[in-house]
Amino acid sequence: MIKNILAGSISVLLGIVFLFSAYTKLYPIELFEFSFIEIKVANWTTAPYIARFFLAFEFFLGLLLILNFKGNNRLVAKTTLGLLIAFTLYLLAIIILQGNNGNCGCFGTYIKMTPLESIIKNIVLMGLCAVLLFLPEGKNYFTNKTLLGVLIIGSFMTPFILNPLNETHPPDTNEINYTLKLDALYANERLEKPKVDLRQGKRVIAFLSLTCPHCKIATHKLNLIHEQYPELPIYYILNGDSADLKNFMEETKTRDIAYCFMSLKEGFVDNAGLNLPSILWVKDAKVENRTKYTELEADDLMKWYRDTNH
Repeated sequence: MIKNILAGSISVLLGIVFLFSAYTKLYPIELFEFSFIEIKVANWTTAPYIARFFLAFEFFLGLLLILNFKGNNRLVAKTTLGLLIAFTLYLLAIIILQGNNGNCGCFGTYIKMTPLESIIKNIVLMGLCAVLLFLPEGKNYFTNKTLLGVLIIGSFMTPFILNPLNETHPPDTNEINYTLKLDALYANERLEKPKVDLRQGKRVIAFLSLTCPHCKIATHKLNLIHEQYPELPIYYILNGDSADLKNFMEETKTRDIAYCFMSLKEGFVDNAGLNLPSILWVKDAKVENRTKYTELEADDLMKWYRDTNH
């Protein structure tokens, strides 16, 4: 009796974790989509579909685990264990290639975890899942073909209904000649608006993440350029937790360059693109050029800014 209660509790708990994981990655789903582009298994066209199918599988597996409340279906337990192992290997690859930085995205932006923290979480879940493999195999409600069909259809429709496909995508690494969408920064309901109209005139606009190490290097360089040429208008549009702002400012030695925050919902990635930092040369909200911080030259910026015919 105790074994049945323990097994049922574990199975339902695992199911809830998978359902929560799928749901939290839905908003914003773009970050999850970008992860498939970053590891080069998808492009801008296929990533939205792959991301939603992946979340649909998480929904489906979560429901199966909850219906497996007797904990006696080994196939469900093996599938769950296999998926957790795959997640863990992916996170290990991230640590090796990119370091243990930032949010791994396992629970979207709701619960921020580093890749290493997520690996520890997965190990705990794998340990719980292994318990189910030692129980006698049996049948459960989802062996009913009609119910199973409803679960499959419902699970795979859910991500597409809750977060429909969007045909637009952020600018690519070298994309220019597009117009920034900055109206959200001046919305009536927004408490803090930029003191200048970023939609008018020439200026360098840098889209930066507060936790991105490359963004910090780029910001430090832009600050030095601003000290050399104070007349060059530079503006920072930041994304991240405001609690990280103080450290960001101190590390980059930012003093008198204006900035504002922009959320993903307001269009941060839609304007900046996936690759940060995004340093844009902007005239009347139109991106005329973008520069990698490693190639950024103060003289080139000033020549562009002073060119009245450009």
